[in-house]
Amino acid sequence: MKGNILIVDDEIDLSVNMKELLEDEAKYIFIATNGIEGLEILKSHKIDCVISDVKMPFMDGLELIECARRLGLDMPFIFYTGHGSDELKKIAHDLGAMDLLTKPNFFNLELAVRNAMAS
Repeated sequence: MKGNILIVDDEIDLSVNMKELLEDEAKYIFIATNGIEGLEILKSHKIDCVISDVKMPFMDGLELIECARRLGLDMPFIFYTGHGSDELKKIAHDLGAMDLLTKPNFFNLELAVRNAMAS
């Protein structure tokens, strides 16, 4: 089932590459460059899956998922970061994230999105 995906990452080129990779998985793909922009999109559109970087200016990915959960938004979150660690993975899972993947592994990202959209 195709749904709307939100990509939140301050690396625009990477976001565009992810969008191209995931076009077949989605009805529509939104792109935000930080958590504040991402939160505004979450408030104003039905989003079925969020792919977010962790480290971004203004509001990071962990703050984004916390705000989304406080608003009662329960869509799958997949963190996609260049700064992965076991500790960060535990924190992400404790906040309700479905997965934490390390950049630039696009194959695992595509698979994680398919699993998220199927659930």
